[in-house]
Amino acid sequence: MRKLLGLAVSLSLATVACASQAPAERVGREAQAVIAGRDSNATQDAVVLLIHYDPAKGQSGQCTGTLLTPRLVLTARHCVAKTDNGAACTSDGTPLNGGKVYSDHDPATMYVYTGVKRPNFAAGEFLPKGQGLKLVTTGAKTMCNNDIALIVLKAPVANAMIAPIRLEAGPEKGELVTAVGWGITEKTNQPDIRQQRTDIPVLTVGPILPKGLVGANEFQLGESICSGDSGGPALSAKGAVIGVVSRGGNGGQQQQGAAECIKAENIYTKVSTFRDMIEQAYAETEQEPWYEGGPDPRLAKFGVECTEDKECRSNICLDGTCSASCSPDVECPEGFECSAASQCVPKKPPPPPAATPGKNATNTTCAASPARAGSAGWLALLALPIFLLAKRRRGG
Repeated sequence: MRKLLGLAVSLSLATVACASQAPAERVGREAQAVIAGRDSNATQDAVVLLIHYDPAKGQSGQCTGTLLTPRLVLTARHCVAKTDNGAACTSDGTPLNGGKVYSDHDPATMYVYTGVKRPNFAAGEFLPKGQGLKLVTTGAKTMCNNDIALIVLKAPVANAMIAPIRLEAGPEKGELVTAVGWGITEKTNQPDIRQQRTDIPVLTVGPILPKGLVGANEFQLGESICSGDSGGPALSAKGAVIGVVSRGGNGGQQQQGAAECIKAENIYTKVSTFRDMIEQAYAETEQEPWYEGGPDPRLAKFGVECTEDKECRSNICLDGTCSASCSPDVECPEGFECSAASQCVPKKPPPPPAATPGKNATNTTCAASPARAGSAGWLALLALPIFLLAKRRRGG
């Protein structure tokens, strides 16, 4: 509790921008925000405020993160490590200026805050919703082409909203994305409400050759983020994370505040090129990945008991069991068939086969009576010649 009280005081007094090292693009490590944005809403609550506070080393800072599971936060490497304040990199990941990673933070010094409203640390609103247990990184000693990290939390964030992720493919040039974060805007260094900016086009997908400034694991947006927006997500039209803020700005100094972010170009780390690392981090939290366009993996699978639609991945609870939608092009699992309502229902057992007279059939009604009647008839026919023969002998 004493440490968290110190955190509240520290954050209430801290500046909201980090130093730039021109010509390197600045790396924000304080409050997260976007330029020319608007208030975020509860549908984006997977995006969290991520705070580093280490009183033993006298360190504190703020970044954005995204909850991929209730125990897994995606962010930038420089948000969880001691690094240079800026970085300029070639397309092959070679640092031109800055970009060095010195050492990772103790994961226990990383704290998660949720919701659209900034906590009032000065008023004592400093209890976090989650605390770090383990860091997952590439181990690279430079941020260039490797500015990505995950934090496994000690315990799940209660009532967490999580975001899907795109790992099958990277962003496409011209694709429109949404940036979400906290911090510097044109009006204030510390907005009370988390901010977002929609419909930002992807300008370039790396690598830029020869020796461009966007690496193979990176892509570029125009005006969007600002000082300290690091670790925040680029969200696709489907709300999936496709990138993580790495660095940006127009070469200005921190004293310029939002001015250094206007008409600036910014670089994000692609998440798709780190698929193996990210999926391993999912496994450590014992949850399946939520892939873009797929169902929330926390919901019940087909055939699992349910009481209402929202409990099922398919959003269909039918007769107490999770079902699925179907069509002529989408078949149901074995043992199920598509109903008129386009839902998978158990197949009805076929009716028993009707009895067919003839082969292997016994007609007891027809066989019994003729047999009895026939017995008397044949006896009469056999007796007739004997009667006639006896008559001839008597009559001469």
